[in-house]
Parts: sequence; structure tokens; C-alpha cells
Amino acid sequence: MSLGAWLRAEAIGLKRIALYFAGIGAAILITACAPYITVQNNAAFPVRALIVSGEMSQIVSPSPGEASYPEVPTGPFRAVVIPDAEWIEYARATRAYLNQQLAQADDLTGSQLLEVIRQLKDISTRIKQYEDAAAGRTAISCSGSVSSEDSGAVVITSTREGEIKLDCG
Repeated sequence: MSLGAWLRAEAIGLKRIALYFAGIGAAILITACAPYITVQNNAAFPVRALIVSGEMSQIVSPSPGEASYPEVPTGPFRAVVIPDAEWIEYARATRAYLNQQLAQADDLTGSQLLEVIRQLKDISTRIKQYEDAAAGRTAISCSGSVSSEDSGAVVITSTREGEIKLDCG
């Protein structure tokens, strides 16, 4: 292979590599610029939120104190929130385990026994809040809008009685 042919082959290879990285960069910029909705769960229990925007729908499950960030197209959206049914099964299993530990209190030290009682009270309170939130109530919803300049927000809270409140600000 002559030096000129080798240089042409190298130039073509470098152009392909440059185009490949330019394509990756463009994809990252397009993805990074997509609008999103912050779904912040400030309730005392996990929830599921269905976000419907245009022809898209997504389900997110932020834990208490956490947020999820689904990407959506620009325009109006609707958020529908319900308590997370899987969490109640976990909470009930945890309560059964703690009750079992309490039944074998002779095997626990004083501080361990106090910790089991504290955890049992905490999980029982959370279960009550969840059951109050889910008892005979339908899902709640709110609406909002996102643009290319402004992302949306859904803030989920709960009252002491376990009632879910929703704000699509």
C-alpha cells in the first residue's frame, strides 16, 4: 500500500470515528434536553404515580422522602396517585417478624426489647396511615404542564390521618 492510499484510508477511518462521536454527542444533548416531571413523595408511605402526557404514560414509585423524574413530551400532563399495595405486604411481614421476636422476649436484652417495641409501634403507625389512605378512597389526580423551558412537578403529601394530598405545581 502506498503512502497516499494509507493516508486516505486513515482519513476515512478518522471521519467515521468523528461522525460516530458526533452522533453520540447529539443523542446525549437531545436526551438531556427532554422535559421531565419531578414526582416528589413527601407522604409517610410509598405511592405509585401514573403520569400521562400526550400519548405516553409512565408509572413511577418514589419511596417516602424520595423523588422520581420521568421524561415527558412538552404540553399538558395528568398525574394519578395511589398508595403502593406492595408496601403494605412488606409492612405486614415486618410486623409479623417483630411480633415473633417479641414473643421470644426472653432471648433479647433490655435494649433489644425496647428497639423491637419501637420498631413495632413505628410499623403499626405506618400500616394504619396506609390503610386509612387506601380505605374506600379512589385514586386522586391533578394536572399540570411542561414546556421546553420549565419542567413539571408533582408533590405528594399525606395528612396525619393518612389522607393523600397532591399538588401539580
